[in-house]
Formats: sequence, structure tokens, C-alpha cells
Amino acid sequence: MTQHALITGASSGIGAEFARQLYARGYALTLVARRKGLLEELKSDLLRQASGDVNVCAVDLLDRTARRQFLQDVSARKIDLLINNAGRGSFGYFEELSIDQELAMLELNVAATLDVAHAIIPQMKSRRAGAIISLSSVAGFQPLPYMSTYAATKAFNFHHSIALREELRPFGVKVLIVCPGPTATEFGGVARVPGEFTGVGRDAVEMVVARSLSALESDSGFVIPGVRSWLMSVAGRLLPKVMSTRVAGWTLEPSLKQSQGHLREAK
Repeated sequence: MTQHALITGASSGIGAEFARQLYARGYALTLVARRKGLLEELKSDLLRQASGDVNVCAVDLLDRTARRQFLQDVSARKIDLLINNAGRGSFGYFEELSIDQELAMLELNVAATLDVAHAIIPQMKSRRAGAIISLSSVAGFQPLPYMSTYAATKAFNFHHSIALREELRPFGVKVLIVCPGPTATEFGGVARVPGEFTGVGRDAVEMVVARSLSALESDSGFVIPGVRSWLMSVAGRLLPKVMSTRVAGWTLEPSLKQSQGHLREAK
């Protein structure tokens, strides 16, 4: 029987690459994002490669009413794999960022991911089968100055999903947390640390997704794709938080000045 994957934030970046790689494996897909045009383009690209089942749903997951209606509809379909990927980020002094955008990030990165998982888990438990891939970040391992809200949402994603993994393990439902570092994607669209700000290279999105799917097959708890990203995570996982946060601030401060300079030039 064909496996069915639901992918949020599927219009670009990591979400779109999950769609490509899962479709190549024979999955039927439900692709969710705000930008219907990009979803339709992705659907056309996939169908040109091979015939299959690709359903696109243009839904703004920030809209709770639209989100709940979509989840009511989609949860009636059998979902074998949930890719909880939709998210966004921000960069700068907290008090200088739009508070409306910071609150919207909380809604998308935290509330929407909870809503989606909450709607899909019951059917997986009842079948005693299924899998969830939750997109966190290396930013979830420690507080990040200048990305404080984003890092906090990713820490929430990580800890909540690790707990769900233990809850769902007796019911045959797998949970994998993916913690990428800087990745070659749209930062605003998929909430990854921007490589041009940090001064380090970006991991290829194809590699991030391929290693994530391999980790799911081996039933890993979490995966940090790529050696560079793994090294970036070491300080946050092993050093005292006060120390690792200070180091992170020193690392990101030049990028903050650079980004502010770009903003001044644009005015």
C-alpha cells in the first residue's frame, strides 16, 4: 500500500526537498504552505518525473481558524509520515524587532506545530504505526543572542518532540528530531540560521534531507546533519549555558553589525 506523507512548509527549502525525496520513494504527498504558486510548481515538477498522488493545500498556518479547518479535513486521510517543518526566524536586537513578527513566530513555530501533531497522532496510535519528523535546529541546544525568540522556539520543538518520542514509542510510532545548522534555504521561509550572516558555509539541503530519512529508518532520536553543524552544536550541548551563550554572542555580533550596515545602505 502506498505510504502518505503530510509536509508543512513544503513550498521551498527543506520541506520541498523532503517532497522530492519522498516522492522518489513512492510516497503520496500532501503539501502545505501559504504560497500556492510555488506548491503548484513543485507538484508539476514531481508529476513530470513520474505519475503519482500529489495534493497541494494553500493554508496560512498562522490563521488558527484556517489551520483547524485544514487539520479537520486532512486528519480524515491516512497519514503515515508527518514532516512538521513550517517555521520562520528573526535576527537582531530583540527590542528592535517587530513584536508582531516575534509573536507570529511563536504562533507558527510552536502553536502550529502542536496543532498539526495533535491532529495527526491519534490515527497513528490507533494503527500502532506511523512516524513524525520534527524540524528543530542546532539553535535549539542553547540560547542565542540576537536570535533569542527563534532559538527558544527551536528548544521547545526539540524538548516537546523528544518527550513525544517516549510517549509514542509503545504504540509503534517513531519520532525523529532534525537539528540542521546553516542550510542552503530561504531563511525567512524555513527559519534556518543564515550562512551569509554567520560567515560559515551552508549545508546542502539534499544532504540534510537524505540523512534525516536515513536517521528515521534507523529509529534515531535526533540527527544533526553534517559535520559542520554537529561541531556547531557541541558548545551548546556540553558547555554551561552561560558560557556557551556568551560564546554564541561573540560569534554572532559581527554578523549583527554587518546586517545593520546592509539595512542602513538600503535606506
